[in-house]
Amino acid sequence: MALRHGKVPLTPGNDRFFDEVTGSMSPGTTLVAGSTIDMQIVRDLFAGVAEASAALGVDPELRGRLLEARAKLAPMRVNRRGELQEWLDDWEQREASHRHISHLYGVFPGAQISPGANPELAEASRRVLEQRGLVGNGWSSAWKAAAWARLRDGDKAMENVTYAVRHYTTRSLFSICSKAPQVDGAFGLTAALVELVLQSQDGTLSLLPARPSTWPSGEIRGLRARGGFEVGMRWGEGRLVQATVHATLGGACRLRAGADVRVTRDGRPVPVVRRESGTVEIDTAPGATYVVTAGRRGDTRTR
Repeated sequence: MALRHGKVPLTPGNDRFFDEVTGSMSPGTTLVAGSTIDMQIVRDLFAGVAEASAALGVDPELRGRLLEARAKLAPMRVNRRGELQEWLDDWEQREASHRHISHLYGVFPGAQISPGANPELAEASRRVLEQRGLVGNGWSSAWKAAAWARLRDGDKAMENVTYAVRHYTTRSLFSICSKAPQVDGAFGLTAALVELVLQSQDGTLSLLPARPSTWPSGEIRGLRARGGFEVGMRWGEGRLVQATVHATLGGACRLRAGADVRVTRDGRPVPVVRRESGTVEIDTAPGATYVVTAGRRGDTRTR
């Protein structure tokens, strides 16, 4: 499998050439076999199809073949510089600090890399972001900001948001790429800002997982989380004060708030199961709204 993803690997024979399509000199081919983003996307695809197959009770043979093939995909690796390896082999970069962070698809929008699940890969991803820096385009800043949020560093995420607003944003708050409007930058920045205050990619509603230090207090409503939950929250002095969780579908709801919490429904206490992972779990009814009140212990910014 090969994917064109912007970065040019510094490999033997990958020299500059005249691109007849663009009419300009190219720094080299960006088509490679088995790049990290390829593996991450295929891994997600196979897992998603297998999960849908199991949920619907159909195509068990296909499900088995997909899971078997998924297990054979090249794993994510850390290169000799301590960064998440971008290609199948540990090649150098022809273009330093490129705006693309393709191999961080597994951080965002994917969820294969996280500080809790695989800290070594998370640290390697952090080094990629540090190497890439701030310069890029509107969509690039949005992607970097969202990745920083997934790595639970709200201040670094806000650096990219601020840079994007100053350099790649019009007065109408539309994002630009090479002076042209580009919708993925505008929507991407919105997504990145949401990731600072609510994440649910691992099946747990994480409240204020990457709150930047510049947001010591605030309030937000109407956020949608995976599992059919609508979330609002209020925080002060860097800590969660109270959150509301509306369960449109019902079922188990896991919460991570960085503090002791009590949960009520219509003013009455709701049984809470506390997990060793620091999460709490409640059973929710379809259409019901739950109020989560946090204690004073724990700082949600540094979790």
